Amino acid sequence: MRKIFFATIFAFVSFQTLAQEGLPFYKHYLVSDRYLINPSYAGANPEVLSVSGTYRNQWADLPESPNTQTLSLHSTVVDRLAFGLYVFNDENGLSSLRGVNLAAAYHIPINSDRDYRFNEEEDLFSFGVSYSHMQQRLDLDRVIVNDPTDPLLNDPNFNLNYFNVGVSFKYAGAFGGVSVLDVPLQENEAISNGIEPLPTWYYFLLGYQIYFGESFRLEPSVVMNLNSNSERQFDLNLMSHISFGDRQQGLDLGVSYRSDTDKNGSQGLSISPIMKMKIGALKIGMAYDIGLSDIAKEAGNGVLFSLGYDFGNPFSPDFR
Repeated sequence: MRKIFFATIFAFVSFQTLAQEGLPFYKHYLVSDRYLINPSYAGANPEVLSVSGTYRNQWADLPESPNTQTLSLHSTVVDRLAFGLYVFNDENGLSSLRGVNLAAAYHIPINSDRDYRFNEEEDLFSFGVSYSHMQQRLDLDRVIVNDPTDPLLNDPNFNLNYFNVGVSFKYAGAFGGVSVLDVPLQENEAISNGIEPLPTWYYFLLGYQIYFGESFRLEPSVVMNLNSNSERQFDLNLMSHISFGDRQQGLDLGVSYRSDTDKNGSQGLSISPIMKMKIGALKIGMAYDIGLSDIAKEAGNGVLFSLGYDFGNPFSPDFR
């Protein structure tokens, strides 16, 4: 009975908040591809054309729970200039969000006389921009409403265009980035039943690689994710990498803790064990979100799967 109650509340909330949130990236930047949260990461490795796909399900015990699929590819193409593309589909109860992102990034090697450790990647400063087109849709055939004259019911489809920008760096084991996502390219009207527009998101990433010999390292990092609706999320991450080859091959194990702060206070959202593996050019990853909020305890946990492959770069850019 309680799960039926939460399912009803969830369906109501998804209808009322149509279009008030952007594409939800949870642990994608840890498990799959940082390009999804920052366009400057497109083509950061000049040796490969990276292809990755993800599937994420939230609140698995609820019928029609939120689920997201992404497919991304990116590569350096001409000298230090890189291009990227990802497509996505997000379903949230009666509403869906789908679209495409096109990115361009420029990478500047940081020349220094320091000694590189083991298979450490080259020091780099990058910046990038991207364009996102999103379409949001409400399935009116499944909606029972009290007011059939509600303006939201006149046109259940919204086409939205956004600009994104980001910078990132890696130097002497330190790495980080800042990005601004979903900056509207048109009047950002209140499209959620007259309540509020889609918020702009801000991502801040900072971390460090600690080496314990050639085959093992730790990567603590913190991510702050906030939006123009005054919601703030904090991720505390600790990843380990056990190497068994070049080109970053190996096994990654770690954990991530996420908390949320808004006008109603703060709370822990989830704690997530994470596993990744790279064998040759094949990349596999998984995160399991153990919900800490009240609704998550009733609605179930979440899971994220990732599968990718690093093809040899067919463009052979001059990255010097």
